Amino acid sequence: MSLLLFIASCASNRYATADRYLQAENYELALKEYIHLAEAQTSFKMSKDIPALTGAMIAYYGLGKYKESFDLSKRILSLQTYNSAAIFYAGLNLEQKKKFSLAKRIYRYYQFLSPSDSYYELIRARFNFMVEKEMEARAKMALQLEKSVGVGQVVDNTLAVLYFANLAEDPRWDAVSKGLAEMLITDFSQVEKLRVIERIQLQKLLDEMELAMSGLADPKTGPRMGRLVRAKELVHGGFLIKAGRFLTINSEVIDVAQNKQMIGEEFKGELKDILNIEKKIVFKTLDELNIQLTTKERRRIQENTTKSIDAFLEFCKGLDAYDLGNYEAATNHFKAALRFDAKFRLARNMANQSFSMGFIRKGKFAAMHPMIRRHGLGRAGLRPRRGARTARPGANRFAQFRLHQMSRNLDLGYLPGNQSRNGSSELLQDDVVQYLPDWIINREILPLPPKPPAVQNPNTP
Repeated sequence: MSLLLFIASCASNRYATADRYLQAENYELALKEYIHLAEAQTSFKMSKDIPALTGAMIAYYGLGKYKESFDLSKRILSLQTYNSAAIFYAGLNLEQKKKFSLAKRIYRYYQFLSPSDSYYELIRARFNFMVEKEMEARAKMALQLEKSVGVGQVVDNTLAVLYFANLAEDPRWDAVSKGLAEMLITDFSQVEKLRVIERIQLQKLLDEMELAMSGLADPKTGPRMGRLVRAKELVHGGFLIKAGRFLTINSEVIDVAQNKQMIGEEFKGELKDILNIEKKIVFKTLDELNIQLTTKERRRIQENTTKSIDAFLEFCKGLDAYDLGNYEAATNHFKAALRFDAKFRLARNMANQSFSMGFIRKGKFAAMHPMIRRHGLGRAGLRPRRGARTARPGANRFAQFRLHQMSRNLDLGYLPGNQSRNGSSELLQDDVVQYLPDWIINREILPLPPKPPAVQNPNTP
């Protein structure tokens, strides 16, 4: 018995030594230690020691040996289908090889992981980043081909929400445009019958058009953007804040195909009531579009809110910082929003997203694997709030559904000239294929794992 304990203690010490080398970014020595551990009972090629193989995979990545790292990620996934570290590094290695479409497919495995998994937020953030980069590439092409090819047909049951223009031209309130749009889009996204164009998709298009917030007041801007993203209806308008207290919002719905206004209404109140007014805009728009909500959809829309105007304003500032790529500032604003309202789910989702993006950008994630494995990103204060229920995989609808929307909406075409819903497949038949990056080339390299059986959480309503 004592001999077994001694052997176990030695092995534990070897893992600790390998981890210390990894944390010190001494990837050569870390690799040697992990390989030695993997070979303890068999050859390295036959080893099933997942911790040792995972360490070796990360050390190879740190050394820039991406093929070896990727091969190990595949082996680990063959042994343990939902190994989140292997999923994360499989995607990173494909990014290094410029195989972005495949990286996005692999990052999409986050759907099958528990939100409490140590790598869940990093994988989800990377998937989001891949989708954003794809949107950016397609936005550039949409504008390049707009005049020569024309704009594709609009798609039924597709809705876009443009930023509401700040009519006071007071830059203090510019970020409210983004926060209001994000709340509207999230609410409309709860309706199963609608396909809603993502805010970030429109942001990429605005960036490519070099259009400032002031340009949103131009009556030609809305219909043009609606055609570019092939939305049938476009929600847009303007808002006016006086004396930092009094609020007026003008909301319009445009039929993009016929380029005519369908609905126009003015809402007045105080700034602190902005999200109550936002809900009125949502329900009024859906009524005018003759969309009948289920009880579940109506409840989800009503749940997406915060009663704190301070939380909402910090959330708006966070979105603005996030769009500028200032993830540290964005994280601080989203955390501030949570201090005002700990139940503000959109702010929590964006806090996790922006922190994860900043964490990856710093490039220290390989060395920090031992810490991530033990603590996840919890030391950053981004774990679920204390007392919150642990959701089963896929249960976090506000985060999951929005990412599904972003990925799915890319298939609406988002490039002019495509006449089908599946713009990606049709593009491969067009003459413009030589301009396209790797995003749309469909190739399998890892099979998607089987979806785990749905287990109803008794605490989930």
